[in-house]
Order: sequence, then structure tokens, then C-alpha cells
Amino acid sequence: MSSTLHVSIAWLITTAVATVFVIVYPLILGLIARKKLAVGWKYFWFGALVFLVFQILTRLPLVIVLQETVLARVLSSSSVFTWIWLMILAVTAGLFEEVGRYVGFSLFMRREPKTWSKAVMFGLGHEGLESIVLVGGAHVVTLLSIAFLPTINIARLTAVQKQTILQQLTTINSQPFWFPLLAAWERLWSIPLQVALAVIVLQVFRRHQIRWLFLAILFHTLIDFLTLALPQAFGQSTTIELLVDGILCVFGLLGVWIIWRLRASEGQYKAEEEIASF
Repeated sequence: MSSTLHVSIAWLITTAVATVFVIVYPLILGLIARKKLAVGWKYFWFGALVFLVFQILTRLPLVIVLQETVLARVLSSSSVFTWIWLMILAVTAGLFEEVGRYVGFSLFMRREPKTWSKAVMFGLGHEGLESIVLVGGAHVVTLLSIAFLPTINIARLTAVQKQTILQQLTTINSQPFWFPLLAAWERLWSIPLQVALAVIVLQVFRRHQIRWLFLAILFHTLIDFLTLALPQAFGQSTTIELLVDGILCVFGLLGVWIIWRLRASEGQYKAEEEIASF
């Protein structure tokens, strides 16, 4: 194997740590919610199923196909259309995921009370599947690819294949050793965000006001657009990545506040339901 085909041991260690974190973190939160909130695991899997159907099986394949085929040429030649496409991506993410949550609440809990505790577990499952499959899965693939580097026979590779491998390794080796930990940092704050969004959509049923669904879509769209727009405007760099992660932290803290703020109003609606049942 060529000496150029190597990756920093420190980078590999932090990538492994980040991989374990993004996979285990949502499951640990699910265990805590199960014990502290006395809510069943089925709501976690309901949330995961919604993400599977409304993102992994529908929106993401559509986006990938459009980007790689129909829109490939115009995206590479028009900065204006690229910005339009980023907005479309952000809006559709908000629409698919929040409408998906609404459908999930309506379908899976149509004959039972829709409570704050169930919404929390529902949100954990929604983001949990994204964290485990999309983020954790990508890290696992990366680690496996690097693990197989010593088995590669450079002499048998084409020039294009060699160039691709070297570009990927150059990108990895140019990163600080702690860079992979940013994925764990992102999941740390994206999970409270997704739980907050689930609790916001819950208010459609608790308060009988559809405007809460539109609020969740708007909030989700804003977050996604900011995280897409900054790298597009200023380029991919460690500084921009840190800025985006800082913004996610702020939104994550806001999400924590929303979760607890809407929990405080739960007692009021329970009391109103009990009065209405008499």
C-alpha cells in the first residue's frame, strides 16, 4: 500500500467515538424517557416509522434523483437557481417531516389521549432513526472503507479511482483530529429540536388549532435553511462548520425551553379534558 493512503489515528478515534455517540445517544434518551415519563417504546417506533416513510423512503430519494439528473446541469451553472433549490430543500424538509408528525399523531394515536410524554418519545424516535441510520450509518461506512485501505492493490486501480481515493483522504487529513466530534455535537442539539417540534405539532390536537402545524413547519424550515445557506454563501470550512454548529446549539437550547414550556401547559388541558368528560 502506498504511504499516501493513510489516516490519522486520532481522527479515527474521534470518528469512532462520534459514531458510537450518534447511535447510542437517542436510545439512552429513550430509556430515560421510558423510565421517567412512564411512556411505552411503541411511541419511539411510531416516530421512527414516520421519519422512515416521510424522509428516507419519499423525500430523500426524490431530492437525490432530481439533483443528480434533471437539475444537475442548472445547479452547476446557476447560483440563483442553487439558492432557490436550497430554499426548496428547506421548505420540503419542514413540510414532509411536520406533516408526517401530524399524520403520525392522527393515525397511531387516534383513539387515545395525545399527551406531552408521548410526543417526547415520538420526537426521540423520529430523530433517533435519522441519527442512527443516516449519521451513524455514514460514519460506519467511512470507518469500514478506511479499514479496507490496506487491502487495496493500488496497481490495479484506474487513474480515476486513484484520484478519487486520494481526494477523499486529502479531505480527511486536512481536517483537525476533533472534526468528527462535530457530528456528535450536532446530534446533541438536533434531538431536543426534533422533540420540541413534535411537542409543537402536538398542540394542534391539544389546543385544536391548526396554526401550530404551520408554526412547526416554519420553525423547521428556518433551521434547515440557515444550516444550508451559510456553507453556500461562505464556502465549506471548519470555521463555517463551527458557526453552523453554534447556531444549532442556540436553536437546541430554544428547543429545550419549548419542550418544558409546553409541558407546563399540559396540566391545564388535562383539567379541561376531565371537565369536558363529565
